[in-house]
Amino acid sequence: MSAEVPAPLRAWRWAIWGVFSAIYFLSHFHRIAPGVVAADLMAAFRTTGAQLGVLAAVYPYVFAAMGFPAGALADTLGPRRTVALGAATMGAGAVVFALAPRFGVALLGRLLVGLGASVILIAFLRLCAEWFHPDQFATLSGLTQTVGNLGALVAAGPLAFAVERLGWRGSFVLIGTVTGVLAGLWWSVVRDRPEERGLLPVNPGARGAGPPGWSVLRGVPRVLGNARSWPPVLAMSGVYSTLLAFLGLWAVPYLTQVYRLTRVEATAYTSAVAAGIIVGSPVAGWISDRWLVRRRLPFVTFTLVYAGCWAGLALPRPGRLPLAALFGLCLLLGFASSAVALVFACVREVNDPAHTGVAIGFPNAVGFLGIGLLQWRLGALLDAGWEGLLVAGVRIYGAEAYRAAFAVCLGIAVLACVVACAITETRGRNLRVA
Repeated sequence: MSAEVPAPLRAWRWAIWGVFSAIYFLSHFHRIAPGVVAADLMAAFRTTGAQLGVLAAVYPYVFAAMGFPAGALADTLGPRRTVALGAATMGAGAVVFALAPRFGVALLGRLLVGLGASVILIAFLRLCAEWFHPDQFATLSGLTQTVGNLGALVAAGPLAFAVERLGWRGSFVLIGTVTGVLAGLWWSVVRDRPEERGLLPVNPGARGAGPPGWSVLRGVPRVLGNARSWPPVLAMSGVYSTLLAFLGLWAVPYLTQVYRLTRVEATAYTSAVAAGIIVGSPVAGWISDRWLVRRRLPFVTFTLVYAGCWAGLALPRPGRLPLAALFGLCLLLGFASSAVALVFACVREVNDPAHTGVAIGFPNAVGFLGIGLLQWRLGALLDAGWEGLLVAGVRIYGAEAYRAAFAVCLGIAVLACVVACAITETRGRNLRVA
């Protein structure tokens, strides 16, 4: 395929991919960072586990609310404007969060971060529909997950070191400033279609007819009313909500409180989860696009392994897992969660191409609602199992409290595997135009 792509088109694709990668990298940095500073936030704002869960849940709640609006923005404003505005808002929110004098202001900062980040991936995937061929879509989705989880990887170890030196507030000011700079770079480099750079269109036949606003209004009920849209989205929600509840908030407290690791040591294990996703996402996309040319089989297989990993964390056992086994389990947990990289292709290929932005936004609307609800619920479960131990303003939870919370994650992962079996097999083709 690459030999058939004209050199100017290939060059602009790499430029767009490079700038997007940097922005999406930081969006995952923002997503995971509160888990690294959970103890600092508890101490700074004197929060309970449930309140900390609410603070973390603001981000996914905004994602859930913005699922369809983000797709609508991508279809109407265009990806260039949407991503630039989103990145600028994300950077401003990080600064507000860093300077927050009280809990309510910190919530506002996280709301702005979530608002900005919620439109970035959807707008980029909408852009891919103009700049790349359809048979590259699952691979591109996998690569975006790899780039994003490099951000999650950096949000663990290096952020822990930065917090030790700059404090959590100084670290977030720095992150917000860099994000704002990247918003300006995206605006200067990216265009919505190849034609705007004097190039031939890549997918002219895949564009829907009619005014964008009317397309969006028709698209929401049509995507929601399509029964084939729901199984991949519900399965993805089960995987991603449990993954983010662990990686994005409770993993570092669990490792420091149950395994008595330092914060820096604990981030090695969360980095293993992120590393698993970095490897697994392009592998899942390649298997789906190139090897099997299937969607359902790799989705089900990855999700089944993912549920098995939660069994290792949640089921009763004598003593704790050896640290080496725990590290391997974290690595496999991340790798197996890569099924979520396939959801955008699954949903896109069972809906009208005219509603691509809305279809791509649908998984975020459902998935991030699940994340927000689960983060709060796990915090409440931990509070229920709290035995009253408080150290420097931080609640210390026991192994049994964490095991009870993780049992909920295991149940959700098993349900996700069952639902994945109902995914419509598209063989990489859009069923509405095939």
